[in-house]
Amino acid sequence: MTEVVGGRIHLLPDGVINQIAAGEVVERPASVLKELLENAVDAGAMRVEAEISGAFPFTLRVSDDGTGMTAEEVTLAVRRHTTSKIRTAEDLRKIATYGFRGEALPSIASVAKVKIVTRPALQTEATEIVVERGAVTPPRHVGSPPGTTVEVSDLFGNVPARRKFLKTPRTEMIHLWEVFHMVAIPRERISFRMSDGRGEFSYEGGETRTARALRHAGEDGKYLVPLEFSSPFFRITGWAGLPHLSRFGSSGISFFVNGRHFRDRVVFAAVKEAYRGILPADRHPVVSIFIECDPGEVDVNVHPSKTEARFRYARELNELVRHAIGDVVGEPSGLSAGPRILQAAGEEREGALPTLDREARAAPLFGEPQNPVLPFAVAGAMQPGAGFFASLRPIAQILGTYIVCEGAGEVVIIDQHAADERIVFSRLKGALLGGGASAQRWLVPQVVSLPGAAGRERAEIESFLSRIGFIFKSLRNNAFKILGGPAILGHFDLQRWWKDLCEFLLAQETCPKGIFDADRELWRMACHASVRGGDFLEREGMRALLHELERAVATHSCPHGRPVWVKLSGAELGRMFGRS
Repeated sequence: MTEVVGGRIHLLPDGVINQIAAGEVVERPASVLKELLENAVDAGAMRVEAEISGAFPFTLRVSDDGTGMTAEEVTLAVRRHTTSKIRTAEDLRKIATYGFRGEALPSIASVAKVKIVTRPALQTEATEIVVERGAVTPPRHVGSPPGTTVEVSDLFGNVPARRKFLKTPRTEMIHLWEVFHMVAIPRERISFRMSDGRGEFSYEGGETRTARALRHAGEDGKYLVPLEFSSPFFRITGWAGLPHLSRFGSSGISFFVNGRHFRDRVVFAAVKEAYRGILPADRHPVVSIFIECDPGEVDVNVHPSKTEARFRYARELNELVRHAIGDVVGEPSGLSAGPRILQAAGEEREGALPTLDREARAAPLFGEPQNPVLPFAVAGAMQPGAGFFASLRPIAQILGTYIVCEGAGEVVIIDQHAADERIVFSRLKGALLGGGASAQRWLVPQVVSLPGAAGRERAEIESFLSRIGFIFKSLRNNAFKILGGPAILGHFDLQRWWKDLCEFLLAQETCPKGIFDADRELWRMACHASVRGGDFLEREGMRALLHELERAVATHSCPHGRPVWVKLSGAELGRMFGRS
């Protein structure tokens, strides 16, 4: 009954308080599963099994072989603010456990029916209690093996408004499976199994998280690259997906800190920045990152659901994540990376093939052209080693688009447009990051203008043009006289690119800071200035393209995320022709 204190101000009954808490902790069936799985882990279980059954929104049942609880303990566990995880305020600063069984259970029980059967190993009988809408039945003795089983049914049965906001059964089931994998993958010593009536999946105890991740990824596992990076405060491991695994949503990005799945804007921003220039802005990579650090350096109590985290050394963590991913996907992560993109323009490496002469090939390649499912596997899940492309022997150009090369026991097929796009983008990005650019004056200068551009926009574009190698003079009325441009662009269609740029800027209702996206413009420049599909290449031109690929970065994909090259090993060829 509501207690009235001072007239209009009153204390809420426990049932209402628990439902308010449930609103923070229990959003959907997957929220319940997460709490139950993490409680099983905290109980020291070596085997955890989850079963999803019944009508929507499902009955969830989680069993473990952990320590179990006595009758007195389980009766306390379903009351608010009771836990075995902490004792003092100091414990909150170094949380090493995952869930709070005594915090979650009363919240869940306020919006569902909960049955708990639990038995410590030293007792001969188990205890069963049922909690329904806050009412707890007296404990009774039952037969059960050591451990704990929690069954949750009729979720949101007493809160129909909450149930109406659930998604479709299929969507909620997808979230349940996501939670299962996110909890199970990092905990190598524990065996996990889950079934949903139509299928099941299990992880064996002792199976490494890398092995678990690859099994979970299925066919996509071959396109995941391992990550590893350390500092005095953090150790980062995990894997990053090649660009063609990208998605429109961010569901493929997962973060773990000390084994706990979490969300964090700092780490998310670092991942997006690491793929900048490799993926289009509207695509998200597939990445899983495991962060290990002192529990005292991270706060996992930011939100009651414990899915968010805050780090004491957030800036350093951002840098580490960017470098860890940048090292394996090949895209530079900052100004210091400039020199690795590009040697000084015109500089020849001793014994190397001459640089591809864009002026010489301009006639057949930059005039009118002469009239993502992956075959086999993307060759080299990371930036290939030095000398890889130089070691390839070009055999032929097929379909006017692909260069077939022979390597050491393998056939490598290169998309000439994607490859040249990556080369041009790498050169331009190197110039933008301070690597220097070779400029070429044009015989006929061109005048372009930015109608209606604000002063800040004009300044940004002037800086951009100057840094990548354009030679120009600023005129009145937001006009520019372009006298020359980066030599790498060859016969670049300046007017077409400029028209696209103006249309993009004019389409923006406002001009917030950063509206001018330098990488976006580099992508478009590279696309317009590159060899096209259908352009004929002589054998020397193929060799020159391979030579320039040797100096590019992130050569597994073009700036749009499409594969640059694929390979077919001798063994794969043999299998295709029935050879042993």
